[in-house]
Amino acid sequence: MCGLLQAIAVGAPLQHDPTAPPSNPAYVDYLIAENMAGDGSRAEALHKLAQSLRLQPAGNPAAGLAFQLLTEQRTNSRLILHGHTDAVLFAAYSPDGTKILTTSADGTARLWDARTGQMLVPPMHHEDSVLAAGFSSDGKRIVTGSEDKTARIWETATGKPIGAPLQMNGEVLTVSFSPDGSIVATGADNGIARTWNGSTGAPLSPPIVYHEAVYSVRFSPDGSQLLTATGDNIADLLDPKTGTRVLKKPIRQNNIIFTAVFSPDGTQVLTASADHTARIWNAKTGAAIGNAFHHGFSSDAASFSQDGSRVLTVSWDHTARVWDARTGQALTPPLQHADAVLKGALSPNGSLAATVGRDHSAYLWDATTGEELRLPLRARNSLSSIAFSPDGESLLVAVDSTVQVIDLPPLTPVPAWVADLADFASTQVKYNQDSAPDLSRIRQLRQDLLASSSTDLWTRFGRWYFTESDQRAISPWSHISLQEYVNGLIEQGDNESLELAATLAYDHPTWMKKIVQIRVHQQAETQPGISHSPSF
Repeated sequence: MCGLLQAIAVGAPLQHDPTAPPSNPAYVDYLIAENMAGDGSRAEALHKLAQSLRLQPAGNPAAGLAFQLLTEQRTNSRLILHGHTDAVLFAAYSPDGTKILTTSADGTARLWDARTGQMLVPPMHHEDSVLAAGFSSDGKRIVTGSEDKTARIWETATGKPIGAPLQMNGEVLTVSFSPDGSIVATGADNGIARTWNGSTGAPLSPPIVYHEAVYSVRFSPDGSQLLTATGDNIADLLDPKTGTRVLKKPIRQNNIIFTAVFSPDGTQVLTASADHTARIWNAKTGAAIGNAFHHGFSSDAASFSQDGSRVLTVSWDHTARVWDARTGQALTPPLQHADAVLKGALSPNGSLAATVGRDHSAYLWDATTGEELRLPLRARNSLSSIAFSPDGESLLVAVDSTVQVIDLPPLTPVPAWVADLADFASTQVKYNQDSAPDLSRIRQLRQDLLASSSTDLWTRFGRWYFTESDQRAISPWSHISLQEYVNGLIEQGDNESLELAATLAYDHPTWMKKIVQIRVHQQAETQPGISHSPSF
């Protein structure tokens, strides 16, 4: 195996004080590269990233940005779920990561193959926007909640409803399965929460009545308690079968509680409130634990990391923060958006944070340093939902009426050859006679990567980068080739899918001819009597 593959660069993690002028040369090169890439000078950015990685390979955010720019140079797409006709409101992976569930203002929920992006079952219909959804823990059932004042339970395998609609007499804002799938909980904007038989949809508890909306319903890890978050400024711990309070006094904050979740071990409760704070509480006593997590404006959402050691909060003060759950100390500087931060998620191992904001952007952050790890994803209209895949390799982002699957950079040590590849790639965008690439070195790197059977993520990325375009997957961690993806878009046949297919097929005349023929046929059907000739 070539030394390029064997050389894994080492070094101390790049550290800096975000409030002090940058003095680390590697970090300075990274900042320059980030600005260049944001301004469209990606060739120059790749060259600067190569310099940065050679100076400081370990713990350097330049690795994530290099991964993004190299990926985008190699392909002009990623897995995109097309089919909704209005804004996507929610998106999540199934527990095993093989499926993706989406809901939309078009009145449907849809189930997709996470590998191919193809719809698996017919759309699941409500009579109004579908606001919330979730899988049972075994992935065999789905629950949806809608503005049509009902929730529904569906079979994942067929997309068919189970039982009659769950009538709530208010817009259903939140839904949840118990861990064993035997109970479904719903909460509505009319202040009613209720539980139902998770297999039949039959009512279980009587209506649980509040004065204001129920924004969140979640079960404890053992399923013995139901936690609600309400516009009454309280979070309640309830018996899910009877709806009676487990605690004599509910958890109370000084304004609306938008989110309430259990810690992974079920011993604590985390709330996020319009009183500008998030707090941790003892789940047995309801007593506050430690100091509040403070923001400058309403905090609408908060979540624990999977090991319970970290908390992510988002706020209308234009920031998100990552905190130490035990000490209450901030682990990162403010993660800054240009407008309110609406949703956030921590990766399965807690090392990454992702956020979406009212500024129509999505960011990926290092959850320890607060550094941006890729250029933000920006949309024309709304970004409404964000979620990591169970393996942590990809990120779902709901963008307008689509959902995009974004492959994430490896977090393992960066091989030395990545800097060489970035330098080479910079010459492929805008050739510089003064810095011609060492082509023999790159040819050897290509040969070694394509011959390697290593499952190391950087090696997998390198193999993907050098694979021919008609055989290469559409993105580094994807399982579908470009040709298979284009064929799937052609089969869908709507204008948006055909436009994307044409963009991807620009240097494949056979694929393009097929797309043009379909468009000509569609035009002939919509405008009978008019002759259409394909043109290239």
